[in-house]
Amino acid sequence: MENFSKVDIGLTYLFSMIYGQEKCNLKENATLRKFKENFSKLLITIKKSFLDTCEYTDKNHRDEIIKLINDEVEKIKEQNSIIDLHTSLIIFFPKLCFLLIGHIPQNFTKPGKDNRSSWNLNEYRQVEYKQSHKQKRKLLNSLLINEKIADLKSYKLELRNYHNTQIKGEDFLNWFKRKYPHIYVEIFD
Repeated sequence: MENFSKVDIGLTYLFSMIYGQEKCNLKENATLRKFKENFSKLLITIKKSFLDTCEYTDKNHRDEIIKLINDEVEKIKEQNSIIDLHTSLIIFFPKLCFLLIGHIPQNFTKPGKDNRSSWNLNEYRQVEYKQSHKQKRKLLNSLLINEKIADLKSYKLELRNYHNTQIKGEDFLNWFKRKYPHIYVEIFD
């Protein structure tokens, strides 16, 4: 009979956020097998998300990330305890984060300093987030709906204001940029 280990509520919440509460099967207690299944699934989801979302990177970068994820999925299968699984994942995730930023630091032979000259990882590539007009509009709508822009009225009032003051053919994002240029720059530049 398999032993059960306590599942942290934060982990349950994370998996519920990603897969929905109905699909989350890491609740309260779980077996090593369940932990391994769920973390393998998570890594495969991260790989799919990376491939679908990160369009502009070089083949070598894409291959490095895919290899790192695939290798970790295989390592997960080999783990014999929750502690071994957690240790493996603790080592994996910083590697993935650094690789997503640019590349994994190779500071074996030089003393590590926590400053820009040691940690700027854009030697081969650098992260650049791009937003289409549609993506900017969705972000702006979300910020307004969730009232995350200080000094602005509710989303409904701003929408009414847009309809009353828009120039013919002007969409909401362009109206917002014209009406609130300082806020637009704070959000998007």
